[in-house]
Amino acid sequence: MIEADPTAAESQPAPRSRHRFTHMAVGDSILIDDFRLAQSARVSAINFIKRHELAWKFGIRKTGEGWRIYRLH
Repeated sequence: MIEADPTAAESQPAPRSRHRFTHMAVGDSILIDDFRLAQSARVSAINFIKRHELAWKFGIRKTGEGWRIYRLH
């Protein structure tokens, strides 16, 4: 069994964004099961739009599985 070196992960920089908003097309969504994390992701989406000066819109909806962040426009 091959295991990853735990120190290698610590030496690499953290990814800039936890959520991949750039890869989302209209109608795509991200499922998050915790409300506080979903709210944080929604705020991150809003900041992403402002930072990149886009005309995109994101929405949040409660579903049976958790909370979904949708790209609306």
